Amino acid sequence: MTNAQKLFAVFGVATGAALVLAVPASANRFGGPGPFGDRGPGRPNPQANAQCLRNCGQLDGFCLDSARNDAQTCSVSTCSTERQNAEDACSMDHRSAACQSARTALGTCLQPCRSALQTAVRACRTARQTCVATCATSVPTQPDPQCITGCRTTQKSCNTTATSTEQGCVADCNSLITTAQQTCAAGPGASACTTALQLAQACLQPCNQAERTALQACTQAAQSCIAACPNVTPTPTATATPTTSTGSTTAAILRARPRH
Repeated sequence: MTNAQKLFAVFGVATGAALVLAVPASANRFGGPGPFGDRGPGRPNPQANAQCLRNCGQLDGFCLDSARNDAQTCSVSTCSTERQNAEDACSMDHRSAACQSARTALGTCLQPCRSALQTAVRACRTARQTCVATCATSVPTQPDPQCITGCRTTQKSCNTTATSTEQGCVADCNSLITTAQQTCAAGPGASACTTALQLAQACLQPCNQAERTALQACTQAAQSCIAACPNVTPTPTATATPTTSTGSTTAAILRARPRH
């Protein structure tokens, strides 16, 4: 980096510190990902009901698997003899009378297992419908908006303090910046210019580092503040029901009468 570039860098740091104080401390603190999230504080998660529906689907799958397993167990434990008889009778000629008789006996034996399976499947479907209805009617909770606002206000104040402290630190370096400016104006390529720039940068570096550390501490404090906020159920906004005057209702009825 040339001495001229170093000089511009020093001036950029000093000017940037002043601009930070000119812009509200909350700028670029809440617009994107941060302690309040991409959607901002106090907004319910739009994926909440979708996750609820997925959970209902998984529960339904477990329920149906259990019903099928029970039916299989019933078949093996109750009708193993009838199944073997049907296999033996039908192995040579599946159209024989003996095969048909064995199949009928197996079907009669399996009927209670089939009835139990059908009952279990209906119960699974009913349970899923109830689960899905709960997802549709449940109101998601959200962090207390007043608590979130308090966290936001506290972080703004913390950010302002951090940037104000950094401005005071940079002000202590003004004399070195001025010296570097005057020295490099006479000869940007001279060693005296390089030395003056190094002194100015060495003075500004702790200021910048201290501000970054302070702002990180502000963000972490805000995150902890939000995590401690209690969840509340949002109160639905009442919707006014349009009313119809008696005269308007009567007129509408008369207009609806068939003409003779």
